[in-house]
Amino acid sequence: MNQYRTLVAALLLVGAASLTAEAQTKVAPRKAVQPRPRAAAPKGETMKDGFLMKDGKVMVTRDAHTEVLASETALVNGTKVNGNGTVTLADGTTATLKEGDYVSLTGRMTTMAMKAEQDSLMQLAKNGKGKVKMKKK
Repeated sequence: MNQYRTLVAALLLVGAASLTAEAQTKVAPRKAVQPRPRAAAPKGETMKDGFLMKDGKVMVTRDAHTEVLASETALVNGTKVNGNGTVTLADGTTATLKEGDYVSLTGRMTTMAMKAEQDSLMQLAKNGKGKVKMKKK
């Protein structure tokens, strides 16, 4: 009977030791997961949402769908864009869109002259001449 108790106690100790040894083992590392492919932009020219004078027509782009503007459209800030290229700003002044001029859906107008000026400033910044707001790396 005494041997029986000793044997049961020894088995319990061995079982408890094996359980604690299992708890301390390392977890297998995770498998590498392939990243999800991102949707690529369509090749070719893409336009931002807004109105653009192109080939003498006012083109409107909304949610990546571009079409010719048929009727007058009022924007958020009160600006109105007409199909013939006339833009009536919120303060009542009118302007006519020229080739390449752009009006955002919020009513901000960007002309080709503004774009050319920004491009020339960027060229100066690249060459290291002129005043630049960006820090040099």
